[in-house]
Amino acid sequence: MKFTRHSIENRLYEMKSKRARIWHRFTGILKTVILFCFVASLFLGASFGYGLFRGVLDSAPDIHKIHVGPTSYATKIYDKKGNLMSTLVTEGSNRERVSYEELPKDMINAFVAIEDERFWRHNGIDFRSILRAVRGVVSDDSSAGGGSTITQQLLKNNVFGGGLHEGKFEKYVRKIQEQYLALELEDQPGLDKKEIKKSILTEYLNTINLGANTLGVKVAARRYFNKEVSELSLSESTVIAAITKNPSKLNPITHPENNAVRRKQVLRNMLSQGYIDESRYQEALNDPVYERIQNVNLVTQGEDKPYSYYTDELTEQVVDALVERLDYKKEDATKLLYSGGLTIYANQDPDLQAIVDQEINNPENYDTAKYSISWRYTLQHEDGTIVNFSEKDIEKYLKEGKGISFNGLYTSKDQANKRIEEFKEKVTVDSDRILGETVDYVLEPQASFVLMDPHTGEVLALTGGRGEKKQSKTLNRASNVLRQPGSTFKIITSFAPAIDLYGATLASTYYDSEYTLGNKTFKNWYSGGYLGFQSIRDGIVYSLNIVAVRCLMETVKPERGYQYAESLGITSLVKDDENPALALGGLTRGVSNLELTQAFSAIANGGELEKAKFFSKIVDQDGKVLIDTTEDKPTQVMKASTAYLLTDAMKESMESNRAFASDVRVSSTSTRAHFDGMSQAGKSGTTSNNRDIWFIGYTPYYIGGVWGGCDDNQVLKDAKTGEYNGGTGFHKDIWRKIMTKIHEGKTDPGFSKPEDIVEAQVCRKSGKLPTSGCYQDYRGSAVITELFAKGTVPTEKCTYHTSWGAMLVPENLRDLDTDDHYYSYKEPEEEDEDSDRDSDRDSDSSEKNTKNKITISEQGPSKKKSAED
Repeated sequence: MKFTRHSIENRLYEMKSKRARIWHRFTGILKTVILFCFVASLFLGASFGYGLFRGVLDSAPDIHKIHVGPTSYATKIYDKKGNLMSTLVTEGSNRERVSYEELPKDMINAFVAIEDERFWRHNGIDFRSILRAVRGVVSDDSSAGGGSTITQQLLKNNVFGGGLHEGKFEKYVRKIQEQYLALELEDQPGLDKKEIKKSILTEYLNTINLGANTLGVKVAARRYFNKEVSELSLSESTVIAAITKNPSKLNPITHPENNAVRRKQVLRNMLSQGYIDESRYQEALNDPVYERIQNVNLVTQGEDKPYSYYTDELTEQVVDALVERLDYKKEDATKLLYSGGLTIYANQDPDLQAIVDQEINNPENYDTAKYSISWRYTLQHEDGTIVNFSEKDIEKYLKEGKGISFNGLYTSKDQANKRIEEFKEKVTVDSDRILGETVDYVLEPQASFVLMDPHTGEVLALTGGRGEKKQSKTLNRASNVLRQPGSTFKIITSFAPAIDLYGATLASTYYDSEYTLGNKTFKNWYSGGYLGFQSIRDGIVYSLNIVAVRCLMETVKPERGYQYAESLGITSLVKDDENPALALGGLTRGVSNLELTQAFSAIANGGELEKAKFFSKIVDQDGKVLIDTTEDKPTQVMKASTAYLLTDAMKESMESNRAFASDVRVSSTSTRAHFDGMSQAGKSGTTSNNRDIWFIGYTPYYIGGVWGGCDDNQVLKDAKTGEYNGGTGFHKDIWRKIMTKIHEGKTDPGFSKPEDIVEAQVCRKSGKLPTSGCYQDYRGSAVITELFAKGTVPTEKCTYHTSWGAMLVPENLRDLDTDDHYYSYKEPEEEDEDSDRDSDRDSDSSEKNTKNKITISEQGPSKKKSAED
């Protein structure tokens, strides 16, 4: 084929045209693909964005299931007369709920003007405020304000935890959810828009931090102006409204100048927005409001006092009640107590509490004042080692280093300080660094007191120690310190169950003599012989140790005495306490004053136990009664007749009486506590070596329990060494003085006597019906009139007296003392009546008791003295 120039050109043209067509086609396809990819990417991006946005909204809390208001409020405790006793707060709960109606109009307007000027018009979010905030960020204008509405701030604080600890992404997520929920919160079908706004504003003003853990406007009004919020003026309202932007830097007490600048802005906003006119604006500006704040602060800054002993125990009782009655977990109950905004109506009577506090702290009721110390001293040596010292190291230094006999008590604070400095010089060198030192002085001897209404269980007053109480939740000697109860336990574990459960009577007798069980020999509290056969009444009136132990072992048995004490509300016993010493209060752990007083209250209340109640009602912040203890029913723990018989015997122990004997002189043990003009009954107790002293006594109106002793168990009085730390009778003086004052003006109705109590004559030595010989006893007639529960009057006649009045000791007791010889005992030395003559001391010591020297009498039959004396 011949190619001409023309054909070649044509051919080239055709090839170019084909290439152009192919390229055009390719580029068209490519454009289509690119366009498709772009559209697809836009779609995917939009889908992803929508999905992400939808996910953020879907993960937002359900507006119908959340509480947008604050949940932490202070708990208020009111006493029996309606006075505010205590405010319980924890971090984040120092607020009290305010209603919209309590808010002054100026305060509402002040907050709206400075925080959210279109609050009443927007639907939860304010686009104009958002744009203004954006412009402020771009222009670095900090005065432009934020973009969040009051509704959003409320949600941020109470739903989103204040936005704390957020990363950037979390912050954006929270902002979107916050705005979404704000719209939802303000768009609730069926609800009036204005009422929704009022509710939001009220919750907001209850929520906000107004400086130094002052939360909500109600607490702020009291803190800064000592007023109720409804009483605040325009000027005062703007001070509080000015705090919210920065509660620390704008605090009107610590930074009044900063607050004043912000307050002026609040007033300008109120003026420009038409809430106030020029005259009110000027009047508020000219008000010397900060002077008033400082004056209030001077008065109130010392009000953060530690809780009282009563409040300390009350808080424990409330937590226990929430756990036991409403099935709260302990941590949840504690949280509710301190931040649940509860109202607790305590049973404390402020007038009675004042009397108890006055007498417990009256130095005239103690004839000595000593001090124990709590001392902490921390050193860092040059090599970096840290050493801690305490008061125990000082004691060891004095005993081992200087050979000084020291029991932990100082005669004065100066003496304590001298010993501290002396010890510090010994252990500190120049290269040491002192990291810390604290010292606290504790008055000794100490005392505690519990006052109850035995008929209701109400604890009317309680004090857990003498001297200044410097902290809350400190050592409470009335409720959470266990001490040995001494002779008071004779009633609880021995005499009460014997009469109540085992048919014994006040006339039932036990042989008072040397008494050994295993390797333990029990002795009486007094010196100088034994009294022979003595009744349960005598065992109570004269606090006879041997009679109590024999009664427990021969009639009740330790395990039943243990169970009986538990039925009276004693919770501190352990199984090892099931032994003879239980009758004398020789316990492994001891008991608290509160539980011991509560146990005796059952006797004072006719055998019905009303558990100790520190509060009558607990009400939540919505007014719902959570617990009402006034509806509690008492438990019948003993027969009414038993309670009355015990009361009658304890009544006699507070009157002047002497045991039926010739030479051995034993007097009733509670006369020092007696006061005139009122029926009263009680039981004293003094433990081995005079370490704990007790008196639990009651009248037809009240029951009071007092304990005395030293915190580290030092002896109160030691006749052998001469050590004296307060003696063994001051507690009865305190009891008498308190009870005298609280009964002023009251009539004496006497103790209520059950219908099944009868009288009968019996022989006081056998507890049986008298014979002619009972009248002829050489010490005088042994016939007495005794009280009995109906059906328990003895039917057998006395077999212990001969017809001429001598004693016939039963054969099983003749290995102790027989009636074959007639003995006389040396007259025991009489104790000082003005101090401790009527004290009773109990011992579960294994030290063998030695009788006084016995001599055979040469006197004739008419002068015979029986071995039991």
